Amino acid sequence: MDTRSRRSGCPRRPRRPEVRKPIGARVLRIVAAVGIALVVSGCSVIPATRFLEAYAEPNPDPQHLRLCHGYACRFVTPVALSSEEWRAISARFEPPAESAAAERQRIGLAVAQLTLSAGRHAGLAVRQRRDLINAKDPSQLDCVDETVNTTTYLVLLSRAGLLRWHTVGAPAHRGTLATLDVANTPVLVENGTGKGFAVDTAFADPGLPPYIVPIETWLAAVIPEYRQNAAL
Repeated sequence: MDTRSRRSGCPRRPRRPEVRKPIGARVLRIVAAVGIALVVSGCSVIPATRFLEAYAEPNPDPQHLRLCHGYACRFVTPVALSSEEWRAISARFEPPAESAAAERQRIGLAVAQLTLSAGRHAGLAVRQRRDLINAKDPSQLDCVDETVNTTTYLVLLSRAGLLRWHTVGAPAHRGTLATLDVANTPVLVENGTGKGFAVDTAFADPGLPPYIVPIETWLAAVIPEYRQNAAL
């Protein structure tokens, strides 16, 4: 941006070396600070898909999971579920759901159980403070960690043949640095209709079902009430 002042109609004076004044420097510092905060918190303009590709287990099974934590996958921990843990989770889908809506309810319960069972192995089954900036606390998750982990859980359920009415879609991303409403979410796609549903665990403590809502509702940034697990 040209920061030189507009000249008047006076006779020209000898041209002096241009000195750029720090006009707007304070604004730029504020914007930079906000940008750094969002990047550190992981909920940045970088979609969670990038983190999913870089850090998640591509072919998860009960013995091979990788969980992100500490904000923006600062920490990645391999996790193996016990046979008892996996039986309890897979039992959620017996008998198979008779509708897509019923299956989404079961998916929500299974994801809630996974956030506790798998989360305990990685030290993540604790109350989430949702601080903007995480001070290197490995027990805390941001929207990137939540999206990577929950997408891993959904792929796990799909690969185990437990989903009849849905397939796992690519994570969705919304917001900009300017609007400061950046977020990510895993996505389920309803077979037959192609309708997308956000599976957002960022508004629920471990052990509680995520918000599963039409993707249009999620993209409109309708913020739900936070679900706090009193047992944590």
